[in-house]
Amino acid sequence: MKAELIDISACKKNLDIEIPQEVVDQEITHIAQEFARRARVPGFRPGKAPVAVVKTRFRDEILSEVMQHLMPKYVGDAIEERKLDIVQAPRFESIDYTPGQPLRFKAVFEVYPDLEITNYVGIPVQQVASKVEDSEVEASLKKLQEEMAELVPVEEDRPIKAGDFAEISFSGTTEGSEEPPVTAQKAVAEVGGRNTLKEFSENLLGAKVNEEKTFTVQYRADYPEPKLAGRTVEYKLKVEAIKQKEVPEINDEFAQRLGDYKTVDELKAKVRNDIEKYKHEHAHEEMREKLLEWLENNNEFEIPESLVEQQLQIRVRRLVRDLSRQGINPQRLDVDWSKIREDQQQQAIRDVKGSLILEHISEKENIAVADEEVEAEIEKIAAETNRPKEKVKEILSRDSGLGRIRGQIRNKKTLDLLQEKARVLA
Repeated sequence: MKAELIDISACKKNLDIEIPQEVVDQEITHIAQEFARRARVPGFRPGKAPVAVVKTRFRDEILSEVMQHLMPKYVGDAIEERKLDIVQAPRFESIDYTPGQPLRFKAVFEVYPDLEITNYVGIPVQQVASKVEDSEVEASLKKLQEEMAELVPVEEDRPIKAGDFAEISFSGTTEGSEEPPVTAQKAVAEVGGRNTLKEFSENLLGAKVNEEKTFTVQYRADYPEPKLAGRTVEYKLKVEAIKQKEVPEINDEFAQRLGDYKTVDELKAKVRNDIEKYKHEHAHEEMREKLLEWLENNNEFEIPESLVEQQLQIRVRRLVRDLSRQGINPQRLDVDWSKIREDQQQQAIRDVKGSLILEHISEKENIAVADEEVEAEIEKIAAETNRPKEKVKEILSRDSGLGRIRGQIRNKKTLDLLQEKARVLA
């Protein structure tokens, strides 16, 4: 076998390979004999056709099997001999074969970059503040206050005003459609609220209990609900009740309603502690992101295009999955997916670059992941998803999930090391 390695770039490689004629002829004869045992050839009993006849009659099929067997084998031998760390299976090009001649072809593939990163000790990184301000505690309490608010009926006989919550029953008929009306009983609409259609708020303002209204809504063409997008709907509604939001006062009683607190000060202390914990974790993650970003910006090397493509597909699939979870059918969206891929390209490159850097450092520092650590992560996932541990393990085993978890733990430990060795600026 002749095999010439051609360096297209640091990552892109070609192998020009020539398999000797005698090897090809031997393989052709071997496969032809296999064909002869099972082939049906007119004029011969099953399995009794001469090999020479079979070679002629099934020439293309035999050559196809020869190539499928010989080319991967010889490329694999050449790659192993040269100790090349390839990214994925080679692609075969320029296949050239003439009977009585060697089989020549080109194997096209990428290898992982040969990194030598030494500047990961003492990376300058700004300290991220995690101090909790009084205003943050007050904002969290106000949010709790809003969550504890209740809607209470308006006792006085008055019309609806902005900020009220109208309890309404309605039906909506779509113009030019035979679909049944859209109906709701005792739905609650915040008059003037951002989640209430402008036309509903306009018609509810000034209305009283038991009053009925008829109006139309012209939905815009890009309205999120496909059944309503671009349609004109005539609504008939009746005001069933008027309610107001009653917000509780922030005091000891309020604190006691929220949990095992005796005073509002105890509640404030818990809120402050929760915010502090969150900000500390956020600052921790932000610092780690900056450390990796610094390494990405200060180490240049070629990145395998096939790895970027894989990561790009992962990012697009993740986007599609997120849309589906929101109840949006991605196939019905009028979007330019090629533009989305283009927008995701740079981040995919950074994802791959960061991953290669972390893997290189972890190998250099002999960072390993124990089986117990993987098991602990599986238990955590099982607890979060409320599934048996063995079931989670089975699911992860199907699509290389266990390997991904091991890699994630290893990356985390490597980032821990970078953070320990960083030069934190005040």
